[in-house]
Amino acid sequence: MTQTTVTADHLTKRFGDHEAVSALSFSVTPGRAFGLLGPNGSGKTTTIRLLNGLLTPDSGTVTLFGEQMTPRNADALRQRIGVQTDTNLYDTLSARENLRTWGALYGIDGRSLDSRVDEVLHTFGLTGRADSLVGEFSKGMRQKIAIGRAIIHKPDLLFLDEPTAGLDPEAAAELIDYLKQMIQTLNTTLVISTHQLAGLESLCDDIGIIAQGRLLAAGPVNALLDRAWPGNRYTLSIDGDHNAARRIVAARATAVDGADGELTFHTDDEHTVSEIVAALVHEGIAVRSVIPQHPTIEDFYFTTLDKETGA
Repeated sequence: MTQTTVTADHLTKRFGDHEAVSALSFSVTPGRAFGLLGPNGSGKTTTIRLLNGLLTPDSGTVTLFGEQMTPRNADALRQRIGVQTDTNLYDTLSARENLRTWGALYGIDGRSLDSRVDEVLHTFGLTGRADSLVGEFSKGMRQKIAIGRAIIHKPDLLFLDEPTAGLDPEAAAELIDYLKQMIQTLNTTLVISTHQLAGLESLCDDIGIIAQGRLLAAGPVNALLDRAWPGNRYTLSIDGDHNAARRIVAARATAVDGADGELTFHTDDEHTVSEIVAALVHEGIAVRSVIPQHPTIEDFYFTTLDKETGA
């Protein structure tokens, strides 16, 4: 059985009468990226802070690298962890000095520290601002330094909370690419919480959907999508009698839907598609296109939340 890097077991956290996280459980194995997705206020940041020991759960446990986290071992475990949950930086220090300070706290020294700081600055396009005071930086630049601080020591486990907030689309895409590289080359395990879904398709192996502190769904991305949308899904664009076309498709496929010259259907047999096209053409209905549909993380996210709210 593969040992997990991080396991949450029925984590619960209350602030007064408000239960911010309720009996939340999931695990992430080494070298995989887990996306914790949910709206603002859903409990994502609280969960991240529980997982890295910044908050203590009211009930439930956190296990890191096969060892249950306790107040006694939390500091030792955090040496192997990188965390970005805010952009609180040393405003009166430069970008380079901020990274050097945190690198030294993680035990990097000498030439290794200088080299690593230069590497991180280059990665985030901040070499030209290395000696500028962080207090003068924009929100996006501060976000880059906060993430750089979390990865300076090449952690085994990395927690990122809304890491693309404040980044322009190009910088966000570059960050996603860098995270994929970390996972591939260092076998880093990543837990990323966000409500911004762009780029997650190529990054996350597993996801969890959280709302009002409760985990609504969790698991490998492909398994969740296959379970939600079994079989193959296609969209037909047609010219002709829509009702007649709908009857023809419904006789050969399932879950037929659509209007205004388009029909979407499911089938477990891809040969059914050619049969449907032939039948439509035989009845004088022109087929302009047949497009396979591939559900995405975004589709699953909104479908799951809609089910929760009854929308």
